[in-house]
Amino acid sequence: MTQPPESALFGAIAERMAEQLALDSSGHDVHHAWRVFSLGRRMADEEGADGLIVGAAALTHDLHRVVGGEEFVHPRETLPTVREILDDAGVPAAHVEEVCHCVAVHEEYGFDYGHGDERGADTLEAAVLQDADNLDAIGAVGIARAFAFGGAHGHPLWDRDPAPAWVDWEADETGDSTLEHFEEKLLHLREDMNTETGRRIAERRHEFLVTFRDRFEREWFGEV
Repeated sequence: MTQPPESALFGAIAERMAEQLALDSSGHDVHHAWRVFSLGRRMADEEGADGLIVGAAALTHDLHRVVGGEEFVHPRETLPTVREILDDAGVPAAHVEEVCHCVAVHEEYGFDYGHGDERGADTLEAAVLQDADNLDAIGAVGIARAFAFGGAHGHPLWDRDPAPAWVDWEADETGDSTLEHFEEKLLHLREDMNTETGRRIAERRHEFLVTFRDRFEREWFGEV
């Protein structure tokens, strides 16, 4: 396969990000970044977006996941470091702010507002990055990442009581389980796609997500 002309640039960015994300165990590691990169670049080709901007944003978008410990840090707060990484890698100055915009808005979801026009993706590249990142949250890998994230944060698989009704015991229901994350976020992502390419890919991954959720619930109660 012929390397893209930006291969050295992307390699330099990835090297810095691998150092930053080395300790992540929540599914937001450098392997996730490379998957978003690969999918985002293919989507950029189909949608007519700038592949350099999408690729650089894909590699740097989750820096915020590892800088705050247990506290959530908004992606905007990492932009000074992102700019430094981009500058050091040789990203053209004209593209740096466009990449930073993609990073800043990648975690805004239409279902948080009830519609999609307040999500902040003011460029096609930002829209593509949102879609590529969200696509990696559904399907087979997305399911694995969800449970990795739950385990890293001490969340149970599910909090429904699997014991028969005639057993007298008090279940410990936390209300913050990985399977509930499916209902709260993952099952909404299909409708949250910005691009036609994203919607097409999301259909297949969403179907797998629903199939897994339904079988998981049946197996939880010993029905399968």
